[in-house]
Amino acid sequence: MTLIEPVMLVGAAIGGVVGAVWGFGSGIGWAAAGLVGGVVLGPILIIVLLMVLWMLSTLVTKGPRAMLRELGMLLGRRPPERP
Repeated sequence: MTLIEPVMLVGAAIGGVVGAVWGFGSGIGWAAAGLVGGVVLGPILIIVLLMVLWMLSTLVTKGPRAMLRELGMLLGRRPPERP
């Protein structure tokens, strides 16, 4: 098991609980909708948060050019070759 599976499971659990709790005040239907929405959107938000934290740590430790270079590699672009 890689790191992505636990992150997805934790994100789904946290998102489901938060969605259900927020929706419960409006009724049981909204709680069910919040649970389903949290299970779907929770992992996506956790992954985006981890990517933002990674970029900020790169910015602080290596500087803005390295952050942009790593962001480009993350998006699938390769750095230019030097002769």
